[in-house]
Amino acid sequence: MASQGLLEQVWYWGDVDKSVVSRALADQPEGAFIVRNASTIGDYTLSVKYQGQVKLVKIVVRGNRCGFSIDSLVHETVVQLIEFHRNVSLLVYNDQLDVKLTYPVPTRRNSQNGRLAAKKTQMSTKSILDAKDSEDWDERLGLESLRIAQMSVERAARLFDLAHQEVERAENLFHERVKQCRDYEMKLEKLGDLHDVEENINKTIPRLEGNYSFRQAMKGNQKVLEDGMQKIRLDLAACQEQRKRISDLVDELKVDSVHAKNRVIASHETRNKVYGNLASKGIPQEKLQTTMNATGELILNEPLRVSQLLCDLPLRWVPGQYLVYSTSKEDAATALLAARERMYEIDKKMGIIRPPIDGVFLIRPSSSQPDKLVLSVLYGERISHCLIEQSEQGWGFEHSNIYLTTIGDFVRYYAHTTLETHNDQIKTTLAMPAFPPPPDAVLENLPKPPAGTTNANTSTTTSCTTTTANTPLTTSTTSTACSSTTASIATIASISTTPNSTAPASPTPEEEDDDEDEEDEEEDESALASASSTTSLSELASPSEEFIPPS
Repeated sequence: MASQGLLEQVWYWGDVDKSVVSRALADQPEGAFIVRNASTIGDYTLSVKYQGQVKLVKIVVRGNRCGFSIDSLVHETVVQLIEFHRNVSLLVYNDQLDVKLTYPVPTRRNSQNGRLAAKKTQMSTKSILDAKDSEDWDERLGLESLRIAQMSVERAARLFDLAHQEVERAENLFHERVKQCRDYEMKLEKLGDLHDVEENINKTIPRLEGNYSFRQAMKGNQKVLEDGMQKIRLDLAACQEQRKRISDLVDELKVDSVHAKNRVIASHETRNKVYGNLASKGIPQEKLQTTMNATGELILNEPLRVSQLLCDLPLRWVPGQYLVYSTSKEDAATALLAARERMYEIDKKMGIIRPPIDGVFLIRPSSSQPDKLVLSVLYGERISHCLIEQSEQGWGFEHSNIYLTTIGDFVRYYAHTTLETHNDQIKTTLAMPAFPPPPDAVLENLPKPPAGTTNANTSTTTSCTTTTANTPLTTSTTSTACSSTTASIATIASISTTPNSTAPASPTPEEEDDDEDEEDEEEDESALASASSTTSLSELASPSEEFIPPS
């Protein structure tokens, strides 16, 4: 049967809408492909990325044969047809479709609109908000650690696949240029031989009497040959230059691919340690596996450029250091000031005098809006409380257009991007969580990126409410639309997890605050960007589609 072995193929997506396939191929390289069921029963549709578009090719099945048209039923199975065109260009089917089926897109990408339309109840930390008691909270914190670690694994695997594909594409292009240069050299060699013959003939022309037109024709031929040879020399030089540039690019891409592989290894090691730690605490394996499987689906909802941005940003803390069960702002303020005091005492014992630590933070459930979180952060003598909401894209400041898949990624991002981009009165990153790591904490150990890799980020602006640490706690509402600020990750990444401080601010009794979660906020529409065009959080555009008939 023509469908034999089809269900085992990673590139076969079954019954899925063409718009889903189109979006899944949006961020894929040329030659990426998917096969799905066609609208006519028994037939199939091949979708292949070519020249920035998704081309649709119908696979016709008649009896035990299949092909791209009724007149070309030359293959016994669809699998055989696809494997044939892994090595042979579709040019034999259509002279405007010169592409091989190089990169199969696995079915794990199969999701609505090319990405999983994840429900909010499936998103990170939703389960934490539903914790029944402190014991249940501790278990959910552990599962959140596993979710963060598994997300790093998924990102690393995704980017390694792309890095490997880029190396293959560059190597194929290099081999094409090598062949092209050789063709030019052979043409030049043959024309050179012909030119020598012409030159020998021209040497005999002076001995010929009469036949003036013949002599002129021979001289004209020689001029044409010389002009043709000069053009080929120029083409050859240009081809050799391209070959050199592509060779250098291949070397660079191989370095990136090695780093991507090391990232995969490191992320797996971290995930395995977290998994083993939680299993040793008696958390059922079913819960652990469910968390990992759900996270594997969450990566489908994350734009590629987000993965590229976050993959090498270190997260130096575990959820238990910054996520708290209490909704109280008073408890939050006490914890932040205690953390500053703790660092002051450490510095005092070491005889170190340094500026007060800024960026001490924790994240807690909102007291008035049970489906939201609040970031409490200490800067100077002020404690700011900023709403964090959850959308289908993940977690972000309320009314922001920057959302990160897990709450850990939210912390990861703002540990390297100043909160000033959210509120211009909070001129700090998330520098230190309020609590020390537990004895069994498993921290990430990311490999060092290749030399010369730098990132810079900008983010959007909203507002939050701010309270003062050394005065009675009264809400001062700040609704500002701050201009986007660029922060060099290469510089910020060196921030210590245990900054130093001098004498801390003295906490004073706080008054109950009108709900900071209900403040009007202004929304800034600027998009998160980076110094690199590959690290923007803007959504990827869906490519256009057109059906390709046989020629």
